[in-house]
Amino acid sequence: MHSPTPSSVAVESAHPELLAQAFAAAPNGFVVIDEAGTIVVVNRALEALFGHAPGTLVGQPVEVLLAPELAPRHRALRQEFFAQPAPRAMGAGRLLHGRHADGHEFPVEIGLNPLPSAQGLLVLGSVVDLSERTALEGAFHGLFEASPFGLLIVDDEGFIALANRVLAGSLGYAPQALVGKPLHELLPPRYRGRHAALMTGYQGSGESRMMGRGRDLTALHADGTEVPVEIGLSRVRWQRRTMTLAAVSDISQRKRLDSELRQANANLEEFTYVASHDLRSPLRGVADLVEWIVDDLAGTEPESVRRNLERVRQRVQRMERLIDELLSYARAGRVARDYAPIELEALVRSIVELQPMRDGLRLELDLAVEPFLATRTPLETALRNLLGNACKHHDRASGQVRVSAVHDDNWCVISVADDGPGVPPAAQQRVFKLFQTATSAERGSTGIGLALTKRLTEAHGGTVELVSPWAEGRGACFRLRWPRFPRRTHDEDPR
Repeated sequence: MHSPTPSSVAVESAHPELLAQAFAAAPNGFVVIDEAGTIVVVNRALEALFGHAPGTLVGQPVEVLLAPELAPRHRALRQEFFAQPAPRAMGAGRLLHGRHADGHEFPVEIGLNPLPSAQGLLVLGSVVDLSERTALEGAFHGLFEASPFGLLIVDDEGFIALANRVLAGSLGYAPQALVGKPLHELLPPRYRGRHAALMTGYQGSGESRMMGRGRDLTALHADGTEVPVEIGLSRVRWQRRTMTLAAVSDISQRKRLDSELRQANANLEEFTYVASHDLRSPLRGVADLVEWIVDDLAGTEPESVRRNLERVRQRVQRMERLIDELLSYARAGRVARDYAPIELEALVRSIVELQPMRDGLRLELDLAVEPFLATRTPLETALRNLLGNACKHHDRASGQVRVSAVHDDNWCVISVADDGPGVPPAAQQRVFKLFQTATSAERGSTGIGLALTKRLTEAHGGTVELVSPWAEGRGACFRLRWPRFPRRTHDEDPR
């Protein structure tokens, strides 16, 4: 025990009423008991904390403030404290509960200090209500366990203090089996040499960030295999210490889908280029043969032969157009990054200038939207296909095509509507698939235009949908949702 300093003795002897007032007005609960466990004095904060009327606790056994299950053992513990008095926390390592006057129990933290006095040795107990702290910890535990992401808390010595079920399950452990385990055991051996230094550096900076940015990270599964992961780090207070919270996402499925998508795109592009090379040469040969035959006949051929030669020319041209559109479809899986401000009305007018509307069709524009950032070529290609589709499939001598747009939060919603025949319900999903058309009568169509539009739009983070009939039982409306702001897709190469 420390002997009182001269200054404290002077304060106590000169101002005993000041010390009494400070004790009574202290914001924390204080209680003084004697060796028999009788309450000698309490302050107002403790009376309020336990719900007792002023003055009613003095003379009562201190066990009246404790939960019933603590009372029998408390008497023996009190005797041990008086035998070896020293400042310490009561019930170290255990959660203690006090008993309120109305009978309910609440968590408390109790500090004990020996207090020599003229009456003999007394004990000063300081009591803190832990209800709010315990509720917050309970809420944190609930959120921690309910998180759809793997979470773990690591102390600055590198040991796991807490792990949730998602994290443990993704690595093949039970949550409690990870507590106390060195974190480096969850890392592949090749990472362990640098891990300690990297964590020490992170603890010094304390900033929230992604771990291993730009590198492929893996965690070690209990069965010895490696799991691709993304890890976010944050510094948090836990168990009265600053520790590191790691949010760990298993990205195995994303990696697999990304790999499959890249492979599918590569296979499609390779196939298309090979098909293009292998088909263009014989097609050009057929076209040349037709021209030679026409030259040899020099206009002497019968009408039926002339018609058949023209049909051959048309089919060669159609095959060449099909090859060109296949190449465009294969390239549509690539994401363009040349963002620029797009004035939508100017873009549509430039499309119509190069690809005029069919005679008899009237174009109506309602495109008074603010310019937005987009990649011009993919958007222009998608709109050209939709406008061309509306003109090509219109079944009347006169009609209307309407292009309108509105901004909807992060999107520019562009509608291309016509009053043509529309698309039969059975064909509305099919028209977006490769080589599919709305009806079998569309022999002049390659069935690639709408598939190309969908592929281009989705590759750049947008969507396209069809509504048909559009008005009065006729027509179709293709609604294009295009991002208004640059965005990076998860499968994009960041380099």
